[in-house]
Amino acid sequence: MSLSASRQEPRISANDLALYMVSSETGKMGILARAKTPPTAPLIRYRDVRPVLVNYLSDPIRRVNPLSEAEQMFQQRTEDAAQSSLVRDDARQSISVIGAIQRLSNQLAGFDFHPAPADQPKLMINGVTVSVRADLILHGSRRGEEQIGAAVLRMTADDASTDAARDKRRNMGLYVATLIRMHLDQNLMAGSNRLPSNRLCLSIDVQHGEAFAAPVNNTRRINDLESACRMITAVWPSI
Repeated sequence: MSLSASRQEPRISANDLALYMVSSETGKMGILARAKTPPTAPLIRYRDVRPVLVNYLSDPIRRVNPLSEAEQMFQQRTEDAAQSSLVRDDARQSISVIGAIQRLSNQLAGFDFHPAPADQPKLMINGVTVSVRADLILHGSRRGEEQIGAAVLRMTADDASTDAARDKRRNMGLYVATLIRMHLDQNLMAGSNRLPSNRLCLSIDVQHGEAFAAPVNNTRRINDLESACRMITAVWPSI
């Protein structure tokens, strides 16, 4: 498929769809315009630190030595004049993320994390391809039922300095948690005898320091996401 053809197909990242859900009408159109013609990214943010966090959380005893070793590696990168300013800045942000995940340890202590499959299909919602990828699979049990969930690590600068900003960030977290539950149902249940559980579908907002679980009753959020994707499909050709 050609690049021009692929751009005619509605597509959006999970983070951008969550932002779309909490934005004004003007803001929504800007989000879709960026999604349709994304800038060429010179660097994938947090690419090197993401597997470090996954390995830490999926380690049953949560050893900190690998985190310390990774922090030292990123510190060396920040001081390497041969690296670009973007690479050095990403290394600084990665160090911050390592500290943030350690502060989240108590909140995440009760969860049984496992690395997620490397190959995951995209989530499809009413004609829109939603780029959402589970970083971790969760196992649990309740009332004798073996359960399964999934988690995504959201790494974005914490800008929630006011009550309104915190409420917006919380709503985005709940939408991403709902999307990861939809992704679990559609793409990650093959070969599992466990029952999907909303409480095990997490949007882990690393820098903000909070993990949001998919609401127990998330029918309204699913309906809202499906309606939004129908609208995105309708307006996409005109963007």
